[in-house]
Amino acid sequence: MLFFKKNYSISNKNTIFGRIIKHLALKKLIIFLSVLIIYCIATNKTVYAQDIHFSQFYASPMSLNPAETGFFEGNWRFTNNYRTQWSAIGVPYNTISAGFDKAFKLNKKSNFGLGVFFINDKSGSSQLTVNKLFLSGNYMLTIDNTHNLGIGVQLGYIVKSFSVDGLTLPSQYNPNTGYFDPDLPNNINIWDENINYPDFNIGFKYNNKASILKPSAGVALFHIINPKESFLRAEDKLPMRFVVHGGVEYALTKKIIINPNIMTMYHKRAGDWVVSTLGYYLMPEGKMIEKIFVGIQGRTAINTFDAIIFTGGVSLYGFDIGLSYDINISKLRAATNNKGAFEISIIYKDLTKNLTKVALPCDRY
Repeated sequence: MLFFKKNYSISNKNTIFGRIIKHLALKKLIIFLSVLIIYCIATNKTVYAQDIHFSQFYASPMSLNPAETGFFEGNWRFTNNYRTQWSAIGVPYNTISAGFDKAFKLNKKSNFGLGVFFINDKSGSSQLTVNKLFLSGNYMLTIDNTHNLGIGVQLGYIVKSFSVDGLTLPSQYNPNTGYFDPDLPNNINIWDENINYPDFNIGFKYNNKASILKPSAGVALFHIINPKESFLRAEDKLPMRFVVHGGVEYALTKKIIINPNIMTMYHKRAGDWVVSTLGYYLMPEGKMIEKIFVGIQGRTAINTFDAIIFTGGVSLYGFDIGLSYDINISKLRAATNNKGAFEISIIYKDLTKNLTKVALPCDRY
C-alpha cells in the first residue's frame, strides 16, 4: 500500500515538473522573440515604401508569415493568388503568387512544415518586374493539447528588372513644345536594369483551437539581413518590414461562423492597417458546395483611409475560392473614379489528418 502511494506521488511530481519545464520554455521563447523584435525595430531607422501584398492577406499564408508554413489542419496545401490594380490610370499593376506547403509529424507534440512559394509582380510603364522565390520551414509545438506555437524561417532569392524605354524623366522636358521628348538625354549615366539579392525572413505564430473562441496571432520580420537594393549602384539597403496579424473564429450557431481579422505592417515609413470580418455559412453535408462566405474589409494608411474591400467566395471539393474588389476612396479616387483592385485566391488542402512521419536515422551499436 505504501509502495503504491509512493509511486503515485513521484508520478504526480514528474507531471507537475514537466508542465513547469514546458511553461518555462514557452516563457523564454516569448521573451527571446520580444527582445529580437524590439531590437530589429530600434535598429531599423531608415524607412520609405512597401512590399508586395494582397488584400486577402489571410489567403496568402506564406507571404504573410513564415510561421504559417504547414500551420493548418491537413496534410498539404496549395495556394494561388492573383491581383490587378490601377488599370484606370494607365498600365495596370499585376501580381501573381503560388505556394505549396506540407506538414510532417515529428512526434505527438511537434510537427514540421516545409514549403516553397513564388511571387511575380509587374507594374507601370517602366515594366518594373519582381520575381521572388522562397523556401520556407516552420517548427510547430503543441503544449497541453491546447496551445499551438510555430517558429518559421524563409530563405529566398529576389530578381528585379525594369526598362527606361517607357519612361520620361525631368531632363527630357522640352520647354519649346511643352511636352516630354524621349529623344532628349535622360542624364542618367550609370544604372543597372537588372538586380538580384538573397533575402531572409522570420516569423512566430500562436493559435488555440480547443476553446470556444479560437484565437490566433502572429508576428513576422522580413528582410532581416537588409539586402542591398539599388538600380543606380548606390549603397541603398532594403529596411525590414514588420507585420502583426491576428484573428478569432467564433461559431454563432452550428451553421454560422464569424471570423474577424486584423493585419498591420510597417515598411519604410509607410504603414497599412487592414481590418476584416468574414462570415461563413456551412451547407448541409453531401452538398457540392461545402460553405459560402462573405466579408468586408477596410484598409487605411497612417494619414489617409485607402479602400473599402468587399469579399465573397465558396468552398467546394476541397477548394476555397475567394474574390474581392477594392473600392478606392483615397485622394487618388478623382483619377481612378473609385476603381481599385480585383483579386482572386484559390486554396486547396489535402485534409488527411495522418501526417507523414519523419524517420530520423540512427546508428546501431
